[in-house]
Amino acid sequence: MRVIHRGLSVGSTAVVLMAGLAGCSPSTAPGPSAQAVELPGAGEDIDFDDVVYAAAMGSALVPAREDGLYLLDPETGQAADVPFSGSVDSVDAGQGGIFVLDCSGRQIQVLDPEGQVMSSVSTAAGADYVRYAAATKELWVSEPSREGIEIFTVDEDLETAPRQVGFVPVPGGTKGLTLTSDGATAYTHAGNEVAKIDVKARTVAARWASGCEATHGFPRVDEGDGILLASCAENGKVTLLDVNDGHIIDEYEVGGGESLPAYSPGPDHFYVRSDPGTTIATLAVSPQGLELIREVQVPKVGHCLGADEEGHYWTCDAGAGQLLLFEDR
Repeated sequence: MRVIHRGLSVGSTAVVLMAGLAGCSPSTAPGPSAQAVELPGAGEDIDFDDVVYAAAMGSALVPAREDGLYLLDPETGQAADVPFSGSVDSVDAGQGGIFVLDCSGRQIQVLDPEGQVMSSVSTAAGADYVRYAAATKELWVSEPSREGIEIFTVDEDLETAPRQVGFVPVPGGTKGLTLTSDGATAYTHAGNEVAKIDVKARTVAARWASGCEATHGFPRVDEGDGILLASCAENGKVTLLDVNDGHIIDEYEVGGGESLPAYSPGPDHFYVRSDPGTTIATLAVSPQGLELIREVQVPKVGHCLGADEEGHYWTCDAGAGQLLLFEDR
């Protein structure tokens, strides 16, 4: 494995940050610190991608494509099946509901916590990810073919279908979509740049060079310290940016393929891996830049990584159709 770290310069306000997503495969065994989490009733060879931690539910929402939707409790390491029979490619939660995106069907289904479909709406084009914006009570849906984000308003009554109310053009985008905890700001990769979007104004507020030849995955944000981790499409590379002016603070390469990042505010660490790749690196921010804290081994093929607020982080074992759970303690 090739690890490259280049320290640039870190301002005194830069404390700790984000992390990287995941990948896994049957060709490499996970490290001994991994807790295998089975998904009840799921098959093998699941093409995982989007995994979201819903703080209000205390659960990670795990879309398993045709195998359905699961809720992972990071504290217990147990996963439960949501009784929903449709295909699930991306998911988020808000207003007491769960919003499920079926990319092939171009449909968003609104579920209650028990998995019952309350309403649904079609997207205008093929979509990648759905995210709930708490500040405006809207769904933001990334649509790469349209190079932008389609917006739907969500009624208090979940039986009323979300209604299309706007579109934000993002030339060169969108790859991945991340909203701040208050839903006031969105970030997406656009070509080799990061776009910062004002959610209420529905406009791109800034575009910054990512330091990547091409981007991949979700930008991850440490809101307290005003720092963002952008992820690249090769070498497991991530770059650390200041969200005030977009300047690059540091970069790190874990090696391998497309980078996948995550972040946990509790330990204030990033996690990053590549797909394909066999390592998840835990990174902190020091006065010298991004600092490697530890590494864990994971199977080679998989495409998700996430973390909760307390230092649990997880990745996907695609070949076995399960998750691998770790503790950053």
